[in-house]
Amino acid sequence: MVFGIAIGVLVLVLVVMIAFMSKPPQPRLKFGESPYDAGADQEIEDHDIDQMIEARNERRRRLGRPEIGDDLEGELRRSLGPDTR
Repeated sequence: MVFGIAIGVLVLVLVVMIAFMSKPPQPRLKFGESPYDAGADQEIEDHDIDQMIEARNERRRRLGRPEIGDDLEGELRRSLGPDTR
């Protein structure tokens, strides 16, 4: 009986240890350092904006409308007048 309880406690301890050890390690920062990386954020923003514009252009093409850049160019030409190219 005591042997069975000891095995049960050992299994429980092993499960708890595995659960705590399976978490990814957190980076250790020196005092005053920030985990914020502006370069990584900028790269993500650049890709996100390009992907959003491409998705909107794809939808506009399916609807038969001009792409965003073509639409803006047309508006600019109309606002400047007929004598400018």
